[in-house]
Amino acid sequence: MRSTPFELPRRQFLKGMSGTALALVPFFRNLQAQTAGNPAAMPKRFVFVMRANGLRPYGVVPLGLEHLGTDRDMRDKMVDRPLKDLTLNPSMASLEPFKDQLTIIQGLSSKVCKGPHGGHFGVLGAYTSGDHAPPRRATLDYELAQKFPGIFKHLAFHIGTEPTELFRYLSISAMGKNTRTPAYASPMLAYKDIFGTVMKGADAEVEAAANANLLDFLVDDVKRAKKVLGGSDEREKLDHYLHGFEALRERDVKLTKMGDVLEDGAPKVTDKYTSEIETHRLESHFDMAAASLITGLTNVVTIRADELESRFQGFQHERMKQISLHDIGHTADIEGMNDRFDSDWKSGREMRGLLRTFQMELIAGLAAKLKAVPEGNGTMLDNTLIVYMSDAGSAHHTGYQNMPLLVLGNMNGAFRTGRYLHYPAYNTAGHRVLANLHCSLLHAAGFPEDRYGDRDPGLSETIDQNGPLAELMA
Repeated sequence: MRSTPFELPRRQFLKGMSGTALALVPFFRNLQAQTAGNPAAMPKRFVFVMRANGLRPYGVVPLGLEHLGTDRDMRDKMVDRPLKDLTLNPSMASLEPFKDQLTIIQGLSSKVCKGPHGGHFGVLGAYTSGDHAPPRRATLDYELAQKFPGIFKHLAFHIGTEPTELFRYLSISAMGKNTRTPAYASPMLAYKDIFGTVMKGADAEVEAAANANLLDFLVDDVKRAKKVLGGSDEREKLDHYLHGFEALRERDVKLTKMGDVLEDGAPKVTDKYTSEIETHRLESHFDMAAASLITGLTNVVTIRADELESRFQGFQHERMKQISLHDIGHTADIEGMNDRFDSDWKSGREMRGLLRTFQMELIAGLAAKLKAVPEGNGTMLDNTLIVYMSDAGSAHHTGYQNMPLLVLGNMNGAFRTGRYLHYPAYNTAGHRVLANLHCSLLHAAGFPEDRYGDRDPGLSETIDQNGPLAELMA
């Protein structure tokens, strides 16, 4: 049996923690499974990386399959190609070392989603949701977090649009009805809140100040909310928010008990944690996600990798420094189309390519960190799934007829990976919906569900909207 880098501290930790074991039962179970080397009992982990503005099909197709990279190519048959025989799209070059665990999927639809700029909660929830609509129920990421709880049941991070922004309530993830998921927008605050208990000396004072800052934010937020509260639904929503933030503070007690483990696994704080550049903060969020997974603090992470208001000063492309992601979405994709800006038609593709490449590199970096940590007879990556997709599907506006996405990982052999899958077009025999992927994730997690979310009434009865994707499952 292969040992883990935390094996000795963990064993000592377990011996001295009997009095507080009940508070840390999920964490103990994970450690015991790793010590025993039992693959079936290993913690399962999920990372959802969500982007805005659409994930263009041409940006994810392998070389040689460019004809499959346009929505105009309406497939009437399933395409299933092994990736080992193909070269990944240039923007995905960083994922070449993980090609055997990668699955590229196109052709799934999710027309139950609404809204011109994204399906919001409806993408991870597989239900109707549009602009400014509150969540109707919990989304898949939070449901999985309920099944695999850590000290932090669920951690979420948001790229943020202002360097002073602390938190953001996500529009893509929900803890329940009318209850959006709170996400860290400030990497430094996230570090202090999650790993602050390992700080010593002057750093400890900084951490205490950060906690006070968080309380101030919460109090101000409650005051603002009370001024506009109307009916019972609004009051219920506020109660949920209060409970969520109070739970974060209560976790400090549990985190203090994990000092040795956290000190070994805490990420190194750099200037990027307080940078005014959005992409620097996003890099820090990925560092935090990796460290939180590796130390066993959480098993489910959701990362909002960009949003329509995001600007990208971190890139050398001059146009990207000047306009928002929303503006980039209105640049032409195809030669001959009218462009919103006075620039060459290639500019839009170039900017989208830079963003896609950057985000793929962050995902590759996260995968590499997980793969470097032994777990059982393999590594942490063997028990992790990373899903990358857009809440807007394949286009800037209403791309729900095709929801391109990537799944990295096989969840200890639950998925057959290293493949490119392109499902037949909407309402064509063999077509499947995004909810079928959600069922697949639940099956891989050991909680098989054959029906998830809302039905698409526009699909004929011959289209199977139930169960997992047979082509994906092992």
